[in-house]
Amino acid sequence: MKATWTRFLLAVILAAVFLLGGCATQSDMDSVQRDSNNLTKELLGLQRNLYDLNAEMKEISAKLDSLEKRTSTLQRDANVMSGEVKSKVGLLEKEMESSSQPMRRYQADLGARLDKMQLEVQNLTGRFEEGKYFAEKTFGATKNYQTRLEELEKRVAALSKSPEGGEKKPEPAGRPPGEKGEEEKPPVITAPADPSKEAPAKKAEPPKKPVAGPDEAYKKSYDLYSKGNIEAAQREFKRFLEAYPKSKYAENAHFWLGECYFSQKKYEDAILEFDEVIKKYPKGNKIPDALYRQGMAFLEMKDTTNAKLILKEVVRRFPQSDQANRARKKLKELG
Repeated sequence: MKATWTRFLLAVILAAVFLLGGCATQSDMDSVQRDSNNLTKELLGLQRNLYDLNAEMKEISAKLDSLEKRTSTLQRDANVMSGEVKSKVGLLEKEMESSSQPMRRYQADLGARLDKMQLEVQNLTGRFEEGKYFAEKTFGATKNYQTRLEELEKRVAALSKSPEGGEKKPEPAGRPPGEKGEEEKPPVITAPADPSKEAPAKKAEPPKKPVAGPDEAYKKSYDLYSKGNIEAAQREFKRFLEAYPKSKYAENAHFWLGECYFSQKKYEDAILEFDEVIKKYPKGNKIPDALYRQGMAFLEMKDTTNAKLILKEVVRRFPQSDQANRARKKLKELG
């Protein structure tokens, strides 16, 4: 467009020069006229192009205005949706938080109930083992007593026969002892403290009350614990250990004494008593229980570090035991 305007101006200037100079010829005039006509056509074309450009510019401007309006509308819609989404997310988070709290409380209650049930199962297992032992011992004593009765019956049958003719006559009732031909009378049947010892065949004396042995003393202590009389059980277990420190029940007595302390929330005493089981009876059957309960005592004292160490020791030393399974669950809870 700039080049066309330049040519137009040059043509006008040349025409003016020729006219003013008075020396222009007819052919020059015709040439100038043709150039002028061409320039006029070009100007008309340029005007049409400008008109078309203006029309396109107006159309583009209108489209831009429409796009701006749509963009503004979309922006407002996006802002509204963003606000709604944030509001809904906030409500959802609150609902999730409120719904998760009862679940957490339920899980905590369930864990506490599970620990209590496991302790009860452990107590029942111990009672079963001890009941089994006492039953076997009672059966052995009964069998021994029955054997003695059979022997006494044989002796009575032998005494009832006379020495002459194969039959013994019964002795006179008032015969003094030590006389020739007197047979030894059967002893009076009593319930001695130790049924394995033979009762003397001398004159029967009034039976004395047997002194409580380790079996009776331990059974009394454990019965008190089983019935929930923790303080009395604690005293009896301590007396038992003082009286029978080398008894076969000593390991169990130390363990249940530790449980008494644990029930009384004397966790330090419980830890020390469980440690007695671990140190004095390294191959005993109460070691897994003692270790696990020791870890739980540390946990009750908020000593998580030592609790984790001891629970890991249970898993390491007794990986297939019930105590190891409980220790794994507790370690998972502690993280």
